[in-house]
Amino acid sequence: MEINRLKTFLVIAKNGSFKAAAELLFLSPRAVSKQMDQLENELDVKLFIRRHNNTDLTPTGTKFVIAAEDIVNTYNDELIRIQSEQQTKEKRLKIGFSSSNQEIATQKMLIPLLKSDPTIKLEFRQESGQRLQQLVHTGILDLAVSPYYYMQNDMTDPSLSRIELAKGDLVVGISSLNKLAQTDSVALGDLKDLEVLYYSPYASLYLKKIFFEKFNQTFSEHQINRVSSLELRDMLIASNQGIGFYPSPFLTLEQQKNPLIRFLPIADDVNTTYASTLFYKKNNHNLVLHQLLTYLL
Repeated sequence: MEINRLKTFLVIAKNGSFKAAAELLFLSPRAVSKQMDQLENELDVKLFIRRHNNTDLTPTGTKFVIAAEDIVNTYNDELIRIQSEQQTKEKRLKIGFSSSNQEIATQKMLIPLLKSDPTIKLEFRQESGQRLQQLVHTGILDLAVSPYYYMQNDMTDPSLSRIELAKGDLVVGISSLNKLAQTDSVALGDLKDLEVLYYSPYASLYLKKIFFEKFNQTFSEHQINRVSSLELRDMLIASNQGIGFYPSPFLTLEQQKNPLIRFLPIADDVNTTYASTLFYKKNNHNLVLHQLLTYLL
């Protein structure tokens, strides 16, 4: 199966039209359409419902997104591994992070390391938190920074070690237009009929499961919905079309970005603990990683 066709398919699935995919990939719409014709013929299934201004996935196409992502990710991982083996031994650290908040935590973490040796070469990769743990486990990445939610049913890779970079609690973000925003704290029971919005650029149900279990099933799973960008999530919450959960270590920045959103602690006795967390493998022999750990441990 030609890998570029799968990459094109995923761009179409994410952006909703052949035209948008063509612009992003610097291809003609005709070339994109031809690739998808070839992919559908190869699979002998219909992946798209094609309309004049947009393109929808068929049910089969929606299911195929996950398989395509796995194939493309496996290909990319192996390509990186091969390239890494071919590189000369030098001071290099491969770092993953999952969101803009984790980017901030990562930058702060790197300050003493880069001050001690500015010649260290850094490579960065942004993926979902679960995907990052897989990449650290397989050695594609030296470390990853992503949230840790302190769940009873721990979903993290048990083979990885953790260091808390910024620990706090999850608080509720709610529009100042909502009457609940006038209180000093909010009970989950007052929120149970509201839509919960979470950000993930990937087709992942991880946070849906986290929020469903963490808040004692206050919200039904169909109430907890993914939004593909932070900006869209925040705008929806600011305009009183849902609520979100925000980590307290980053509230100063969130308050500056979102003047229409109030951030309130949860009054219930539930597990709201959160930490921006560094994940790594103890048996990783990268000297730069161990140098970084000496500043953190």
